[in-house]
Amino acid sequence: MGLRSAVVLLMAALTTLVTPAASKVEVVRAVLGMERSGGQLWQYISKFGFGIGTGEFRVRVRQVRRPGEPDLSGEKLVLERHLDERWAEVEAIEDPCDRRTDRKDPEVTVGVDGDWGPMKVGRLSQRIRPHVWYFALSACEAPLPNGTFAFDVEVDARQPDGSHFSVEAAWAWQSSLVTLSLCSALLVRYWRKACRFWSRIGELHPVIKTLAGVIVSQYVAQLLHIGQLVIYSGNGRGAPILEILAEALLISSEVVETSLLLVIAMGYTLTRSSSGVLRLCVPVCSAAAAFHVVLLVLEKTEAEASHKFTGHEGVRGWTTLALRLALFAWFLRAVRSTAAADSSLKVRAFLRQFTLAASAYFLAYPVAFFIVPIFAPYWRRTVMDFGLTAARVCANLWLASLFLDRGVYFEVSALGATLLPGGSPRSCARFAKED
Repeated sequence: MGLRSAVVLLMAALTTLVTPAASKVEVVRAVLGMERSGGQLWQYISKFGFGIGTGEFRVRVRQVRRPGEPDLSGEKLVLERHLDERWAEVEAIEDPCDRRTDRKDPEVTVGVDGDWGPMKVGRLSQRIRPHVWYFALSACEAPLPNGTFAFDVEVDARQPDGSHFSVEAAWAWQSSLVTLSLCSALLVRYWRKACRFWSRIGELHPVIKTLAGVIVSQYVAQLLHIGQLVIYSGNGRGAPILEILAEALLISSEVVETSLLLVIAMGYTLTRSSSGVLRLCVPVCSAAAAFHVVLLVLEKTEAEASHKFTGHEGVRGWTTLALRLALFAWFLRAVRSTAAADSSLKVRAFLRQFTLAASAYFLAYPVAFFIVPIFAPYWRRTVMDFGLTAARVCANLWLASLFLDRGVYFEVSALGATLLPGGSPRSCARFAKED
């Protein structure tokens, strides 16, 4: 793949702000009550990144009554607003009733007979830079009876131009369409090169077919992201199932791509037959993919947390980090074992280059994981998405060139076996060098 194609496709990563922010017309369940009744008088509700200008938020509350529970219709609760610069200090205050920093925080009235109360409209202005604002519901000034009480809180936050997108996803529409166009270019180019390879050799090696599946999966994930954007733009809630499916496809494609790197490191197409390598690698990577998807579903079904901006914080982030590092350690061990088993200078030279390039892919997540928290909250999702997308795009470009161009890998692997004197298009049907 030429330099021009590489530059064009890297632009896809540079423009990636695809994943929309968490839905900002949302209903959050808050449970408040007196501390002597085992309850709490203060609860975090939501957050939203407002751009420069005057944004708007709308809030209303209704009681979720259980049988025999007192009716709190007409009670007034306080919606506290906290700036990102002070949020850490606010959370550190032990007594939640001392956390209120602005006496002008609006009061919201609980609706009558389980219906929504009146909509409270507020505005927040940013003049110098964007800010993330945190919202919390407080009952410190409400005369609640003994017991704990559940409330639904509907929050509708909008930018100065009326957009539902938090500031970290302000360019989601433009960037997603550009990214889709460039992903389409990658898919078409790979298809054409694969067709030329097939016409020259007579069949396609499994690694070429596998990489094609990876590229198609990522393309479909991009389409699902755009579908999520369309729905989100209309109602501010989006379709969580589309987002889960899109991320599950991305996770699965990354695990398959990782498997490709592992099986080549273990000697597949270089020194060994396919059966033993695949019997070991496929079950392990399949389990890793399933575990990643379970973590994704659990993360998406949890209530929004004040400290989460990228979806890679907490248990999911640390578990993913541990798995990536474990797979990287496995990769390095496999490369050393393969190099020791093959005395060919060309194979060893290829493995050195292969290790350097693959290491960049394996370490992309750990590097992004530790660098992202350095940035302001409203930049973190953008930086994480850029880093991971850049890694995927570069890996696709590199592997496409590795499998379909007549380079060093083509010379030392089974892919070039049919081009040897006396070879025929069908003479290497299994595409594997036997021990």
